[in-house]
Amino acid sequence: MKINNCPNCGGKVEFSPNDKALKCEKCSSIFKIELNPPKEKRLVSEVALLNKDDAFKKWAEGKRTFHCENCGAEIVLNKYEMSTKCSYCNTASLVPTEKLPGLKPDAVIPFKISKNKANEQFKTKIKSKMFLPNDFKRNIPKTQIGATYLSSFSFAMDAFATYKGIKAVTRTIRTKEGYQTVTDYVPFSGTISRGFDNIVVECSDKINQNQIDSILPYYFKENYDYDDDFLMGYSVDYYDRNVADSTNIAKDIALNSLDRDIRLKHGNVTSLKIFPTYSNEKFHYVLLPLYFINFKYKDKQYLNLMNGQTGVTSGKTPRSATKITFFVLGIILLVIGVPLLIMILSSLT
Repeated sequence: MKINNCPNCGGKVEFSPNDKALKCEKCSSIFKIELNPPKEKRLVSEVALLNKDDAFKKWAEGKRTFHCENCGAEIVLNKYEMSTKCSYCNTASLVPTEKLPGLKPDAVIPFKISKNKANEQFKTKIKSKMFLPNDFKRNIPKTQIGATYLSSFSFAMDAFATYKGIKAVTRTIRTKEGYQTVTDYVPFSGTISRGFDNIVVECSDKINQNQIDSILPYYFKENYDYDDDFLMGYSVDYYDRNVADSTNIAKDIALNSLDRDIRLKHGNVTSLKIFPTYSNEKFHYVLLPLYFINFKYKDKQYLNLMNGQTGVTSGKTPRSATKITFFVLGIILLVIGVPLLIMILSSLT
């Protein structure tokens, strides 16, 4: 369904997370969206053919890119989206650019949490954090929420690796003086294989991999074949990393996972070398729902991220230096004071 205004009352139509459908802001009329499963992931080796795809041309039609003069973000708006506020910093500083939107997304995980719900959840979570200043906790500053779809690649691949290393093995021996623990450094080797699916690699021009990792996971069982209707009322973050570079990042993520598995299997590993090979490398260009939550406290701006599907939040909040100081002093007193008290009591008996 491709509509801009409600056919019943003429009001603005947006995607509603609660209804998984388009909803009129004025009369609350609901217009269903076809929720089709996404097509199979494409082989990375076929990426050279993507620019010749007709779908690429269709994605570019009606899309506009904007540059935020305040924070430098690049944002894609569809022809129905009239907002001129930046989703990242919430300032009205968007200016149009000539940049084309690029690849057509393969899939989208739609927003599952509405803006109002996101705001409520964020305030509830932030109040539970330790070391918040009392005045901040009593009166949470007004938050500015920007909703955007984050550009990312979802990779699948098979990994096989040989490895070798050294691990520390402790044993107890008997000596003239009694029993003694000694450590031997033992070489080990082996192979490991594992299939990976939905390795998320961000390709945004504003968010880094650590930030997206902090709000994972996204549940891909709820992703759908891309449709413009999901974007109604939202913007799309512009990407600045190609498939080839993103594939290398996905391989690094897979390698780190293999490293953890090997260390877990062999115990106290002191040295490890892994020699991986990858096959059947596939990907989707997928849009992930993300809220940027900005607030100001004592002339300082704070940015938090929220997973628009699960509500997982990450970011920085104000901290009370007084509370932190008393907490640290309490720990010091606990560590030093208890043994000291035992010594004093022992001397009195």
